[in-house]
This record gives sequence, C-alpha cells and structure tokens, in this order.
Amino acid sequence: MKFVNTDGMVFIGPGSEWFWTAVSGMALAITFIAIYRQLRGQREQMRESTKLLRSQAHHNALTLSQRARELLIENEGFASVVNVGYATPEALSDVEWARCSSYMFLQFNQWEYLYYQHRDGSIPTEYWVGAEDYYRNLVAAKPGYARFWSGNQASFDEPFHSYVAAEFPSAPAPVPIA
Repeated sequence: MKFVNTDGMVFIGPGSEWFWTAVSGMALAITFIAIYRQLRGQREQMRESTKLLRSQAHHNALTLSQRARELLIENEGFASVVNVGYATPEALSDVEWARCSSYMFLQFNQWEYLYYQHRDGSIPTEYWVGAEDYYRNLVAAKPGYARFWSGNQASFDEPFHSYVAAEFPSAPAPVPIA
C-alpha cells in the first residue's frame, strides 16, 4: 500500500511547474508566518517600553514636584520668606522677593512639566487631577503668585501660558486721567 503515489512525478524540467509552484507557496507561507511572529514580538517590546517610559515620566513628575517642597522643609528661614511672599509679597525686600519668586518659578516649571506630560498621556490622569487642583488652589489663594505671574509670564510659551493666565483675574482696565 502506497500513501503517496510518486509514479511519473517530475521535479526538474518539463512538467515540474506544479512542484515549483508548491515550493514557492510554502516559502511564502513560511515567510508570512515569520513576519507575523516578528511583528507580534515587536509589539510586545513596544508595550513594555511604553510602560517603562510612563513609569519613568511618573517618577520624574513626582521627583520634580517634591523637590520644591523639600527646599521648604530643609530651610526654615527660607520657608518663612516664601510664606510671607505668598501672602504679602510687597512686604519682602528685593533679595527676599528674588528668592521667593525663584521658588515660585520652580513651582511653575513643575506645573508646566505636568501639564505637558498630561497632554501627552505620559502620567496617570489621577496624578494630573491632584496636581492641577493643587496648583490652581495655590494660585487662587496666594496673592504672591499674581505678582510673580505679572513679572514672569513671558517665560512660559503657549499653550501653557494661556492655560495659566486664565487662572489669574484680569487686571482692571486703566482709567484715563482727564
């Protein structure tokens, strides 16, 4: 009993076209399977890389936002200057205001970094919601930020500039002197 009838089969020369067509089809099928497996592997690598990058972005955001707070914890005198600057910035000397506004600049840089990371989807939404609330409340409750923003808003580009500018009440129009 024969499982495969090989009587009269031709592998080379006239009449072998069927064989080479079958070999070509097998080669194509193997190539497609190899490409599919490679693409699946690359997709998995990209997913893992994306997770790693998001994790790193989250870590960077946390580190950046905590560093400014660490400055206040580490230096009681500086913390006092910043607290006065928050409430009554005009009560500070020029040197104290320079230190306080530099600290505020750090905070705005943090806010800007978080803003763009959120727009890119690089940090968890929950982190952004908390940070956004924190910075908005800070700006709304501390008059020193209005002074800071009036002197430093040109340091921030769009769209972050417009986003933050909306948090400050617009200045009243100047009254013409008759």
